[in-house]
Amino acid sequence: MTDGLSCTSPMPLAWHPVHLDENTRQNLLREATLLLIALNQMESTHEQDSGGTENRRLERLEAKLDLALHLLARALEPGPPSTTRSVVLSPLGVEWNDEQAPAAGTLVILELRPSAHLPLTLRLPAVAREPLPGQARVSLVDLPEALDDALHQFVFRRHRQAIRARAGG
Repeated sequence: MTDGLSCTSPMPLAWHPVHLDENTRQNLLREATLLLIALNQMESTHEQDSGGTENRRLERLEAKLDLALHLLARALEPGPPSTTRSVVLSPLGVEWNDEQAPAAGTLVILELRPSAHLPLTLRLPAVAREPLPGQARVSLVDLPEALDDALHQFVFRRHRQAIRARAGG
């Protein structure tokens, strides 16, 4: 499933079988893109462009404002997924421990909380793959370029953090 790049961490996760119309799917993908871009900008400790310090501050402030507006819009949303699982996230898919995995080919919505510091649920449409014993697996397909890029950045940063943690620094 992975292209060599993945990260593993415990996080709240739930899945639901679903049939999405194209408009709903596009709205989910836009929301996921917004969340991951904002999360990447807020968590990033290394700047990707050579813009000045003031530009970087403005970008982070803009990401925080976007997220605050998004939080306000979802204030009445139900709570996060209640079950925390060991999640392996890659730009191509997600795997997690689950004794009742979705059947292969099932269209699902994944709901996960990628950051303990942000009270937002990332919702991703996915297609279930053949489960392994005790492990569910899904593929993320037909992601828009902006979401794919944000997901790669997120996974890369978390992968790099795990390597630093294992190295002791």
